[in-house]
Amino acid sequence: MGKVQDHKRAAKAKRQVDTTAQKADRSDRIEFEGEVEKCLPNTMFRVRVTDCPVEPLKDKVLLGTLTGKMRLYRIRVMPGDLVKGYISKYDLTKCKITYRGKKKKRTED
Repeated sequence: MGKVQDHKRAAKAKRQVDTTAQKADRSDRIEFEGEVEKCLPNTMFRVRVTDCPVEPLKDKVLLGTLTGKMRLYRIRVMPGDLVKGYISKYDLTKCKITYRGKKKKRTED
């Protein structure tokens, strides 16, 4: 390769920054697990929080939407599904759903 291409490649390598550590350390969001109670229009859901590190948020009902990848791959979420997601610390009434688990098993009494 010529000198110009080597120079451009070295400059590009200096500009690139590894952002994976920044994404992993998100202090402005709260991870939670919950259950979908109701499906609403425009891929919105009523989600009841079942497990959360912040105690006052447990058993709270949130308005949830799907994240971009879940919309892109058309992951279907139905009432009764267990989901994982995050809540922004700036608005504690809304959440983003990032993962859909299997439906909760019903125990017959």
